[in-house]
Order: sequence, then C-alpha cells, then structure tokens
Amino acid sequence: MDYRIAFLQVILLIIVWFVEDLISKVFHHYRHQHHHKHSPIIWTIILWLLSIDNIRSLYWIAYPIATWMIIAILLIIGQTIHYNEFIYRRYWPVFWRLSVIVATITFIVSLFCQNLPLI
Repeated sequence: MDYRIAFLQVILLIIVWFVEDLISKVFHHYRHQHHHKHSPIIWTIILWLLSIDNIRSLYWIAYPIATWMIIAILLIIGQTIHYNEFIYRRYWPVFWRLSVIVATITFIVSLFCQNLPLI
C-alpha cells in the first residue's frame, strides 16, 4: 500500500465533500425538497475511478463491478416482486445509495490491493 497515494486520494475526497457542500449552500434555493446535499451519483463515479486507479488492472476491478451489477438486478427483482411493477422513479434513488456503499467498500479494499498481479 502506498500511503502517499492513499493520503492524496482521501484529501481529494475531503475537498470534493467541501466543494459539494459549498455549492449546495450557495444554490440552496434551487434545490428541491427531496434532493440531498451530496450527490450519490457523483460520489459513486469518483470512488469507482479512484478504485480503478488503485487496482490498475481491469481484470481485478471486474469482480466488484460484477457484484455491483448483481445488486442492481436483485434490486429490480425485489422491487418488482414487492410492488408488482417496476418504476424507475423508485429504483434510481435506492440504486445510487447502494452504489455509493459498494463503491466505498471497493475503494477501501482497493487501497490495500495496489500490488495485485496484472493478468
């Protein structure tokens, strides 16, 4: 594990957190009541990009991405069974919240997997 890279990535995440917080405070009158201060879409993308950079192998990153896709499919099946229909308006908020969780776990694990062999 390269501690300098991990430290810089954590600093980057803190900066993004504060910038997003500042933007939400400046433009608070444009936000709808149901929107959160921090965007799960942005955080998912940032965390996945940092994880891919840490692992440095498309072979190894395929496992967490496959897990992410399986969770998405299970969410679709679960919502279809529960509500007897599938509506994207219900699906996307839950999907992106789960995506942030998966991306966060992947990012934390990727910090310790920087020396995996390239296949």
